[in-house]
This record gives sequence, C-alpha cells and structure tokens, in this order.
Amino acid sequence: MKHKKLYSRISALALATGLAFSFGSVSHATAPSVDFIDVSHHNAEQGLSLAFYQTMKSGKINAVVVKVSEGQSYVDPAASVNIANAKQAGMAVHAYHYMLAKTVPAAKAEAAWFDKKLKLVGFDKTKDGYVVVDVEDKSLKSLSAAELTKVTNAFVAEMKDLGYNKVDLYTGSAFYNTELQPSNLSISKPWLARYPLYPSTGKPEPVWHNGEKGAWQWSSTYKFIGISGYFDVSQDFAGKYTNVAKVDNATPTKVVKKIGSLSLVDYLKSKKIDSSYNGRVKLAKEYGITNYSGTAAQNLALLSKLKSGVKPTKVNTTNSKLTTSSSAAVSTITYTVKSGDTLSGIAAKYGTSVSKLKSLNGIKNANLIYVGEKIKVSSSTVSSSKKYHTVVRGDVVSKLAKKYGSPIGQIRSWNHLDSRYTIYIGDNLRVK
Repeated sequence: MKHKKLYSRISALALATGLAFSFGSVSHATAPSVDFIDVSHHNAEQGLSLAFYQTMKSGKINAVVVKVSEGQSYVDPAASVNIANAKQAGMAVHAYHYMLAKTVPAAKAEAAWFDKKLKLVGFDKTKDGYVVVDVEDKSLKSLSAAELTKVTNAFVAEMKDLGYNKVDLYTGSAFYNTELQPSNLSISKPWLARYPLYPSTGKPEPVWHNGEKGAWQWSSTYKFIGISGYFDVSQDFAGKYTNVAKVDNATPTKVVKKIGSLSLVDYLKSKKIDSSYNGRVKLAKEYGITNYSGTAAQNLALLSKLKSGVKPTKVNTTNSKLTTSSSAAVSTITYTVKSGDTLSGIAAKYGTSVSKLKSLNGIKNANLIYVGEKIKVSSSTVSSSKKYHTVVRGDVVSKLAKKYGSPIGQIRSWNHLDSRYTIYIGDNLRVK
C-alpha cells in the first residue's frame, strides 16, 4: 500500500545529557495528530536512547506505549531500556502484551506472565500509565467472536485482580468488528489500528462501537526527519494515553526532563559497586537488561534505575525468549572423538571455546582427550541465532525467504505480516 507520509522537522537542541532535537509538524490540516508512539525491540534492539525520547517530548509527543511481553515465554529485550529512558525524558509510559491465549486459563496465565515482566522492566502499576492487551494474532481467528471476547475479558479481569486499574485493548479495526464482540467487551473506547490510503487526509478512521472513540493508530511507517527508522503513531481521542496529570513524574507538554552529567561508571564507583564491564552486565540483567553491551541508551537507563532507588525484582528472564540472544537447541549435542582430533578443533567446529568444553566435560588437560570419548557440546554453546534483515528498496518477502532459506509463511508469522505480505523500507524483519 502506498502511503503519502507526514514528516516532522527536527533541529538541534542541546540538553544536559547530550544532543536531542525539537521538531514541528508540516502536515495537512485534516491529518490525524501524532499524540503518542509505540515501540519495541524492532525500533532498536537494545532500546532507544534518552536523546530520542527527549526529542519526542520536546516535539509535544507526551506518551509512549512499550512492548513488554508476548504469550507465556517472551519478554521484549528492549523494554527495560525503553521504559527507563522514556521516564527520564518526562514522558507518560504505558506498556503492552501481545496475547496468544485461546482459553480462559491461558489468558490468566499470560496476564500473570505480563505482571512479572512489568515488574522486571521497571513498570510501576501505581505510578505509570495503562497496560494494554494486544489482540490481533492471526491464530486467534480459530475462535468464535464470542469465545475470543470471553478470553480477552478474562485477561483484562486478571490484570485488574493483580492491581492494575488502567487496562486497555489494542487491535485492528476489522479484527475488532469481526473477530470480537465489541458490545460484550469489558473495555470501552479501545485503541484501534486502521491505516488510511492517504494519511494526509485523515480518512478513514476505525469503525468504533457506538461512536466510542478511544485511540487511533493511523500509521506504522511514520518518519521523523533526522531519526532513522519508521514508527507507529497514534491519535488519542479519549485522552487515556496523553493525560500526563494521571501519570506520576510525567512532565507537561514540551517540558523535557534533564539529568546530570554523571556517568554510570562514576556513579558505581562512588557507591563502591563493581563498575567493570562484567559487573555492569550482571547488574543490568537484574533490572531486565539481558542484552547489555554498554550502549549509551543502556547505561543511562541503568543509571536512572539506580539513582531513583529502584530495587531489582525477584522475577527473572531465564525462561524468556529474547530475540537479540542466541536461541539454544533443545537437546544436548555430543561429539565422538576421532583419531587426530583436538579439543581446539572440536571447539572451532561447533562455534564454542576450549574453556567452555573443558568446563562442560570436566576436562583438566585440554591436550588429553581419547579416541572414542564422547564430548558434550551443550545447547548453550551451539550457535543458532535468529537473524534479522533491514528492508531496502526492491526487497520482497519471497526473495528474502529464498535468500535465508526460511519458508515464506514462517517469515509472515514471525513478523505478523498481512495477507499481502506488505513490508516497508526500514522494517527490521526476522528472516531466520
């Protein structure tokens, strides 16, 4: 689908932590407004920077909805960084969960998972904004509208029982009106997606139940000049997401929070906390930053958590599938030593290290292995990383499927593509 994109002009603005930007709209008078954005690891695998969120805030975008989890075994690896940096900029922060449940018990289990991961990534149910259930997965169409409505309501009810008073629903306009029963949903004025052919005209809007307008995601390919990538943008009719007065620590429109120049390393040293890279990796993981590599976005996010006195949660990500981490084979692989083999050669063959093989197999002397001996190569040392591809001009899903050796239907499922396999330049697609 060809979109006539709207653009926001960005100019330089110096803030205490580095460079951020301000921008103003140059859109058609009848175009939808950009009231808030939603983000996930697809926008930046290690989380978006503080400067990015300060840019949004200075440009009158007061709120962000951050992806936190999916199903019962996934946590978005960028969630902790996105939430911390958005809060530091003074934005109202909301969070969403992508639902896969097809039964009431499964819906309750997913809500429990969402609750634990919200705690892990630093979302405060008493101070932060809405928690949103995203109901759009194609697999859910196997249920009747009545069944799916019942499952959705069960998720919402469980979140409220867990102490979340602000709960909302996100889905597509067509899905809302055909796969669900709007009149029987426990959520009114939901957040709906519908992408008009020409966004500059602002038409058509979603089909609302009884005219109860909530929020409208009207583009998934919005481009901010000066910022790489495309973003999901929404208009907030009901004020659920942009009412900063109802979110603790959110600042008024265009009021951007600033932080001091103290670095994470200096802060850790001042508190006599291990400031080495390995020490920071361990500390970051306690706060849900499991793919820590020392980026500015991650360091500022972790610094903000430490300075604010937030304590690490007891929940963890050990059974979470992180898209930026290597995925492990299900079973342990063993290798039978042959004449002429060396431990270093076996390590090279399986993409691991001699030290890991020694540890795994209890080998004391790396030069002493025997023909016929079985060497364990654990799933954690076998590299089977998921692969991503940034879409460029000329790319189509069929060509990507052939290039990466993945079924075209699997690429569609991984990336939640529509039936026409629509992709856009700048999209970060999982291809393997």
